[in-house]
Amino acid sequence: MSTVSGIDSNRCDTELSEQLAALCLEAGGVSIVLDQVDSTSEYLRAHWPAQANNGAAWSVCIAKAQTAGRGRHGHAWHSAAGAGLWFSLAIPVAPSRIALQDQPPLSLVLAVALIQCLRGFGFRVALKWPNDLWLGDKKVGGLLIEQLGRADARYWLVGVGLNWQTPQAALVDKTGAKATATGLLAGVDTKGCLRERLSFALIAATVRCIQSPETWPTKMSEINSMHALSGRQIQVWDSAHSHKQGTACDILPNGTLMLVTDEGSVHPITGAFSVRLPV
Repeated sequence: MSTVSGIDSNRCDTELSEQLAALCLEAGGVSIVLDQVDSTSEYLRAHWPAQANNGAAWSVCIAKAQTAGRGRHGHAWHSAAGAGLWFSLAIPVAPSRIALQDQPPLSLVLAVALIQCLRGFGFRVALKWPNDLWLGDKKVGGLLIEQLGRADARYWLVGVGLNWQTPQAALVDKTGAKATATGLLAGVDTKGCLRERLSFALIAATVRCIQSPETWPTKMSEINSMHALSGRQIQVWDSAHSHKQGTACDILPNGTLMLVTDEGSVHPITGAFSVRLPV
């Protein structure tokens, strides 16, 4: 690395730290940036209770590298240093005036918020239902959301991963198929601290979205404009077994994906299933 590049890198890291500090000061949060960790979500699972007891309104953990990141259905992967953005957020479940049965799934609401943010930077990212971010029909990121804690101490634990560069290792999805992946910034000029500006924008969008449940129905009303599978042939998988095949239709406000099978019957598909394009 040249001296100039090193200076630029240090400046960008400093700017990101200053932006995170300002966000934390404004909204009562805590930010932790680690060179390496097994999993940002596991870090917060262990540390959030103490942070909450000390008055934190939320906490974000960012890692330059993860050795045991977690995905949907317990999948694990190694996240190399500098190859992407890996962060987790712990934030209390906010009171909502929306009845529980009418609340849309946070995973899809947050996917909309992240995609809106990325599109604001000019990246045509789309949603591959239920929790993957796609760029050109290739996986560029994903998110995993859990609700933890008890009674009035319940909190969301949100993990977000975004590839800056195309992963070197092959990814295998729940169905056993190799998933094609790409990097958001592969071949993109990242001068002007683009990675750091994107990182801050995505973290801030995540915090603000989760803190504003009254906006969730509006975000869900926009989801089908980001729906990468709409009108396309898909396979629905239950574990490692093919379940149904047909044409993907709209995503409903409650997060259900509607499917018209090849025989013409209509089926609601819930997040318990996985979907993929036919091989």
